[in-house]
Parts: sequence; structure tokens; C-alpha cells
Amino acid sequence: MKAKTNLTIKLDKDVRDEFSSLCNEIGISMAAALNALVKQTIRQQSMSFAIRDENGFTVEEAQELKRRIKGLEEGKIESHGLIEVN
Repeated sequence: MKAKTNLTIKLDKDVRDEFSSLCNEIGISMAAALNALVKQTIRQQSMSFAIRDENGFTVEEAQELKRRIKGLEEGKIESHGLIEVN
């Protein structure tokens, strides 16, 4: 059996609680989830997860939305309703 070691990390309590709830919902422990993430990262030699804001947008998507909102506010972009096509 391979030797085990401990890893100690600091998280905000609310982040830890949300992660714990998510892990419980999908039926795995936080340790199992983190072990899977670490093993996948090592196998792929990369971290394949998207960094998203609280609304689910990537940094680029959020910047584009802000640009478009600013354009609307400045009157540079015209707003119109959706057009249904049959």
C-alpha cells in the first residue's frame, strides 16, 4: 500500500460548506473529489476547468457583456426585440 500524507488548505468557511454540500449531493467525500482533481491534473499535465463568475460567465464573456451594456447606455448600440422566423 502506498504511503499517504496529509494536505492542509485554508478556505473561507462558506466556500468549504458549499463544496461539502456539492460533494454530498453527488455522493463523494471532499477528499475523494480533491484526490480525483489532483490525479486528473497530473495525468493531463493541465488543469481543465473554467474560471467563471457568480453568473456563470467566463472572464471574456463577462467583459463582452459589459462592453455591450456600456454601448447600449451610451446609445452606440441599438436595442430591438427578437424577431421570430417561421
